[in-house]
Amino acid sequence: MTEELITISEAAEILRVSIDTLRRWDKSGKLNPVKISEAGYRLYYRSQVELFLDDLFNLAKNWVLKNNEIPLHFYCSNSAVFQTRLTQMQDILAKVEDLGSIFPLIVAVAGEIGNNSFDHNLGNWPDVPGTFFAYDIHKRNIVLADRGLGIFATLKRVKPELNTDQEALRVAFTEVISGRAPESRGNGLKFVRKIVSENPIGLVFRTGDAELIMAKESNELDIRPSAEPFRGCLALITF
Repeated sequence: MTEELITISEAAEILRVSIDTLRRWDKSGKLNPVKISEAGYRLYYRSQVELFLDDLFNLAKNWVLKNNEIPLHFYCSNSAVFQTRLTQMQDILAKVEDLGSIFPLIVAVAGEIGNNSFDHNLGNWPDVPGTFFAYDIHKRNIVLADRGLGIFATLKRVKPELNTDQEALRVAFTEVISGRAPESRGNGLKFVRKIVSENPIGLVFRTGDAELIMAKESNELDIRPSAEPFRGCLALITF
């Protein structure tokens, strides 16, 4: 069966970016057309474009690391947009039969991580405010990212004795920092750890030069150096 070829305008519509953006991606080697028609038009395989769209973790990582453009529907400019899209995801997950009663917990984990990005960077975004938020129900993963201050810079304001990203990441997932009604500041990631440790949900969380990995239904925190240090946070939730 011959693969379906689509035009640059059709590819741009699928990815929800402009045609000019696709032309820039072609020049930079980020996403190349498979051929140029006799009339000089760029053509793409539909499967190639859909695969690119599904590569959520790398899209988020390159947005954080390289300032790459991302599809607009993956960008939440403020917490209100994030909450709206979080509710949309919840409605979709609720229809997945084998997720049963676990889907609200998946949404809660994503919500805590996303809300942390907005709460901890409010008025202090270094460059681009907002978050990357995308999910693939078929691959059973959710990706969130921000280009904020990161865990270390955030916690060092209240715990100046911290010296490394790995140390700050461990504190973020294990210690209550200070009280603030109706919940304690810094409790969000402890809540995330509790849910992950008790349910078939996995987590990879990167910030600065540190990476945390939690296996499904495990309370163990595997914290190690990250291969690609960056400012901000990047999270992969699997279920």
